[in-house]
Amino acid sequence: MVRRWVSTLPALFLLLAWLPAAAQFSPSDASRGVDVYDAWMGVYHPYQVCGEAAKNPPAGYKAFYISHIGRHGSRYPVNQAYVGNGLQPLRKADSLGLLTADGKRLLRCFEQLDSVSTGRYGLINELGASEHQGIARRMAARFPSVFRGKGRDSVACYSTHKQRAILSMTNFAAALASAAPKLHIGFVAGEMYYDYLCREDQASSGLKAGSRKADKAMKEFFDFDAFYRRIFTDPKAARKCFRSNRLMAETCVTNGTVAAYLGYPGLMHCLTPEEFEVTARIYNAKMYLQHCGSAEQGEWRMHIMDPLLRDFVARADEAVAGNRIAADLRFSHDVGMMPFFSLIGLEGYDSRASFEQACDAWNSSYMMPMAANLQLVFYRGCRGDVLVRILFNEADWSIPALGPGPYYPWDTLRAYLLSLVRPAAPTAGGAAAAPAPAAAAAPAAGGA
Repeated sequence: MVRRWVSTLPALFLLLAWLPAAAQFSPSDASRGVDVYDAWMGVYHPYQVCGEAAKNPPAGYKAFYISHIGRHGSRYPVNQAYVGNGLQPLRKADSLGLLTADGKRLLRCFEQLDSVSTGRYGLINELGASEHQGIARRMAARFPSVFRGKGRDSVACYSTHKQRAILSMTNFAAALASAAPKLHIGFVAGEMYYDYLCREDQASSGLKAGSRKADKAMKEFFDFDAFYRRIFTDPKAARKCFRSNRLMAETCVTNGTVAAYLGYPGLMHCLTPEEFEVTARIYNAKMYLQHCGSAEQGEWRMHIMDPLLRDFVARADEAVAGNRIAADLRFSHDVGMMPFFSLIGLEGYDSRASFEQACDAWNSSYMMPMAANLQLVFYRGCRGDVLVRILFNEADWSIPALGPGPYYPWDTLRAYLLSLVRPAAPTAGGAAAAPAPAAAAAPAAGGA
């Protein structure tokens, strides 16, 4: 179903370009009986495979190498301050006697989430571990020639310094080692790798634009009067307890979706389906503007990930030329992968929509769930030519600019990818900037 949703995007985008902006954020799915609590969980949605990878390669082609990037798996809330966006204002309002019965229920839900997350903030949970284990096992089963071929006995794993990414990497690698015990698997992680796998710090100047747009949209489309009357006995007095109308509702969506897959769905259900959908749609549009190829600021945002694209090409060149690496496995975060997928024009990321059009061009529940991943699978033919198969969330996928996928000649794909990269900016001394450190630093092979 997700695959069909994505394939209709171009026609849908053209149709909706003529509709008023109100259609983008009004709760249309809730009115049709859609389970919006699942459909609009956004970037916090647990991993879901997009479909089957069913298109077998042409006769005579054998898989020999995989270039991969994956988001960390499902996790606890990123930190206590994030939960505190809802917990602290509600506690203050409660101390002033301003909570209704529904308000007290909402407070208990936040306290429950904080309690279950204390000591584990930012870490993947059991679901996140199983997501990566499953992806690894399916990869090994689907491409045995990659991991059991002669002369290619090593896997290189790279992670940012964030513990959730490191834990995702180790769970993935452990499952892969179990399926292919003769592999030598090397691990590296650190801030050095964050600097080319994620690079969110370089996008900070543009993040406020999304928040400003979201504030305006929430004011127009969200019924704050009804929301506050339900949870506060005196909404005017309670408003002094928190700093942002939008954030008060948004935190119920973002923290509520995490609480749901942790087994506590009550938090997100404190919002009505209509309230949840409106807030989630606007949050989705905010993420698109901040991190994808949006009409407003996509051009500069995408090119922050140029070093990662150069790394993909450089490592693939080494594998094609002949080395011992069966797979390069990278473990990162949504805020690094969204601009990267937009940069390469991956199907579903190739539109250049505005904030107002974003939700009809892109739904992060399907396009960037937890453990989202891209696998470029390299096949060599009998005559030595190389085809590359594109898998997104384990389904056959495409880059529309290159025509229907999932198979593309490596020479064609390589030339296209390199054409997307801006020339390296000169340093203060006039020399070209050095390539990303990871491009030259492969982890040493070691026991799995």
